[in-house]
Amino acid sequence: MNKKYLFINGEIITVNHKDDIQEAVAIMGNKIVAVGTTDQILQLKDNNSTVVDLEGKTLMPGFIDSHIHVTLYGTNQLSVSCKSKYIKSINDLLTELRQKARSREKGKWIRAWGFNESNIKESRFPTIEELDSVSTEHPIMIIRACGHISVVNSCALKLGNINNNTPDPSGGKIGRDQYGNINGVLYEKAHMDMFNIAAFTEEEIEEAHKIASQHFSKKGITSIHDATGYGAYNLRLLQRSTYNQLIKQRVYAMVGALNNAHEIVKTITETGVYTGLGDDRYKIGPVKLFLDGSSSGPTVWTRKPYTSDHENYGIHYYTQKEVDDILIPAHKNGWQITAHAQGDAAIDMILNTIEKANKLFPRPNSRHRIEHAGIATPDLIKRMKEQNVVPIPNPAFHYEYGDGYLKNYGERAHQMFPLRDYLQEGVKAAIASDCPITDFSPLKGIHAAIKRRTKSGKIIGENQKISLLEAIRMYTINGAYASFDEDKKGSIEEGKLADLILFDRSLLNCEVDELLEAEIEWTMIDGEFVYQKIR
Repeated sequence: MNKKYLFINGEIITVNHKDDIQEAVAIMGNKIVAVGTTDQILQLKDNNSTVVDLEGKTLMPGFIDSHIHVTLYGTNQLSVSCKSKYIKSINDLLTELRQKARSREKGKWIRAWGFNESNIKESRFPTIEELDSVSTEHPIMIIRACGHISVVNSCALKLGNINNNTPDPSGGKIGRDQYGNINGVLYEKAHMDMFNIAAFTEEEIEEAHKIASQHFSKKGITSIHDATGYGAYNLRLLQRSTYNQLIKQRVYAMVGALNNAHEIVKTITETGVYTGLGDDRYKIGPVKLFLDGSSSGPTVWTRKPYTSDHENYGIHYYTQKEVDDILIPAHKNGWQITAHAQGDAAIDMILNTIEKANKLFPRPNSRHRIEHAGIATPDLIKRMKEQNVVPIPNPAFHYEYGDGYLKNYGERAHQMFPLRDYLQEGVKAAIASDCPITDFSPLKGIHAAIKRRTKSGKIIGENQKISLLEAIRMYTINGAYASFDEDKKGSIEEGKLADLILFDRSLLNCEVDELLEAEIEWTMIDGEFVYQKIR
């Protein structure tokens, strides 16, 4: 017999079309069966019921992170974190790497992630010589926080067949000193190539998935749109980890890779499968390309040069024809299409492709996406509306990287991740973290959407601030919409899946900054508790 839970005396943020706040909800098995007042829900009580008094705390739909890298985050937990409070200088980082090297077999990779030169005392990358002082018998890779740049030692360069005579790959750059000698810094495609060489084993990835899922559950994330890392190999392991319950969250898997995504997209669009294959636990999502670089790098592709460098327009990976030739056939074959597009020039490019695809092969409700859509100007937003495009913005970036945005993009920074404009234009934007590029905590993303405050306290885009309920909607039902699942999840309504989270307080009675102190009491997925706070 299906277990019945009656949650009463709460603050139920339903996220229904009226944004109703209710008192109580009943679930049976894995479905929501009723929503209403405490008295109404208590009328459903029987011998199979468990009554839970919420004591005025917030119960709401689980968060849907619409762009997160579960494998990358999990494998980072197996690596050195440059975001650790103990790493404040290059010497601190080298000390951590030496400690890691002592426990690693010779020839095995030593990896670190989350490096940000602006947070290090020396304000620079470590040199090859410094990394070689750690080890010349282990390849070493330090990945910048943006995930698009790395620095490696000489052992890694040898594995990648990179020397002073190696040309820059298309869409990437090999760093060099003033004399033309390679300095170990790899940008975009050059980094992605090395990232592939430094791949983790299947056993490491499965352990990483388990760790990541546990961490996500603790923050109330019940569904994830995985934004790829290792291509088709990653898809297989994601599916296996989901069905083996290593990953508890529902997974909507994008098809692509951090490297040579076009090859994977072309191959899979010819197989006959398309977006939507799967079930409520694991489902194939859109095909995805990378069109430009990192907003914090900065390597995004812009229509006008950077404010910090009048000769720099950023990096782009493909021509318009190449993008059309890859993604229009995918659209024709039933795929949702998307692209990493941060700069306004890159957003313009993917919109050009979407407009052509929808005109050539009309398809109702194609719901194509744009990942990040950083510098989304009003003209681009209007085109998103016309094509029913779903942008996936990352407001938490404003806090971690916003001061750099002001430096590199000037006034354009105030138009980045323009959540208020999306609302006013009727564009269904779905907030995401892009973890591990920034913290996956949904409340940090929501706080940033409300405050738009940088680390130094500056406000970016005052007129783009949104309310708490508006941000919650973008982190729940809009995420469901982005994966064609709004009829199944994303709100607390009768008949929907029982993916619920309980906070330790009333969110609607919090001061905005107090949101960052709120914690999850429990997380429920499919009617089962996957996380409960130890009291």
